[in-house]
Amino acid sequence: MKTVFTIIILALSIMPAIAQNKNNQVIKKIELEKFDNSIALKMGMAIIELAKSRNQHIAVEISRLNHTVFLFVDDTLPADKHNWLRRKANAAKHFEESTLSVKNDLMNGNMTLEKTFGLDEKDFIAKGGSIPIFVKGAGMIGTITVSGLTDIEDHQIIIDALKGNFF
Repeated sequence: MKTVFTIIILALSIMPAIAQNKNNQVIKKIELEKFDNSIALKMGMAIIELAKSRNQHIAVEISRLNHTVFLFVDDTLPADKHNWLRRKANAAKHFEESTLSVKNDLMNGNMTLEKTFGLDEKDFIAKGGSIPIFVKGAGMIGTITVSGLTDIEDHQIIIDALKGNFF
């Protein structure tokens, strides 16, 4: 039993590093020179292709100016994935940072969405998987959200699929 406990502690100490950048910080936003529907399509397809290559089943939603411009839900996922996507994106929009960063901030500050910020968990959730998209000189213009994996993996697949090609 002691060995299992040690492995779990080790895994938990390693897992947060997966979704962090080289400065050991969770990626809070994606900042681009420009963002339009064609870029959203390319981003969404890159994420789906990476998930397929890893045999992962995900849902992806990309919004621009509060309108969904890309949506994919794998056939194997339950119907509630739309609700998960919506709640994650709402949190990313509200805080203007990734939901994994929000989750970590809440845990570190012993806070909750409802008690600290008055946000109803029917509409907001602090689980990794949504990252706001900013355009330089314009501010936040959209969100990219993934659900279907663990929340750290939801966050990380966005980074893995887009880093180097889009930011």
